[in-house]
Amino acid sequence: MTSKILLTLFFLLPLMAQAKLSVITTTTDIKWLAQKIGGDKVQVESLLNGTEDPHYIDAMPHFIGKVANADLFCLVGMELEIGWAPKILSRSGNKHVQPGGRGYCETGKSVKALNVPTGKIDRSQGDIHPQGNPHYHLSPTAFLQGAQTILDTLITVDSKNAEYYLKQFEALESELNSIKKKVTQILEPVQKSNFLEYHREFTYFMNEYKLNNLGAVEKVPGVPPSAGRLARVSITAKNQNIYAVLATTTSPSGILKKFNEMSKIPVVKLPLSILDQSDLSSYGKHQEFIARKILQASIDEK
Repeated sequence: MTSKILLTLFFLLPLMAQAKLSVITTTTDIKWLAQKIGGDKVQVESLLNGTEDPHYIDAMPHFIGKVANADLFCLVGMELEIGWAPKILSRSGNKHVQPGGRGYCETGKSVKALNVPTGKIDRSQGDIHPQGNPHYHLSPTAFLQGAQTILDTLITVDSKNAEYYLKQFEALESELNSIKKKVTQILEPVQKSNFLEYHREFTYFMNEYKLNNLGAVEKVPGVPPSAGRLARVSITAKNQNIYAVLATTTSPSGILKKFNEMSKIPVVKLPLSILDQSDLSSYGKHQEFIARKILQASIDEK
């Protein structure tokens, strides 16, 4: 009997040695990033599938179970997931992935944030983020900045594979530069054209690709605009020769329809994140899709 146990262990030990790190991410975008850096050393799963608004999520019981067994927990941070991620972490009982733990990975901390508020900050200002705009993933430049935190965390947790992770990071940097170059070429016809966004979700994208961002339809972030606000923005948008308004698929359709009716300016509804199990399951495909939809709306308007 003892010899059988030893024989079983002999075959199991190599498999145990090759066990992959379990990485749980909040969003599909961070999942893609972690998989690129971690390669075949990690098993990555996102709590969200890309169709949701990451501001407003419930702390589901199955989320807690997944985080309980994670080696790394990677989130966007900058208070994007403030309403639900801390609850999942505290209930998971996993000390390694709590803030300050070896496996806690807040990607936004290494990003040069846009829209950082100044002065007094309170809830009367709406869905405001004291550390800046958290939707940095739509900029390849900012996305690579966020990737640095994932790299550092992986090396901290699994230092023996540091060289591997560094090489993966170099390959990621090259891929993101190629994506940026391709998308820049697609958007060249509308560079420096005037755009609006419904919520400040495309700020990094427009900044990256030199699209002239003249502001948001919302007056207060996260609060639907009043009828008066919508009318004023519609009139101003016509006078500013706005090509299109960029909005996510979770933005309020009724409000955007009214804006379009009043202004005759096209509204382009776009997925905010990579969509798992779809044609937009990679960062490059997602970026190109956004660019081509914007370009087509502009061409149609002409």
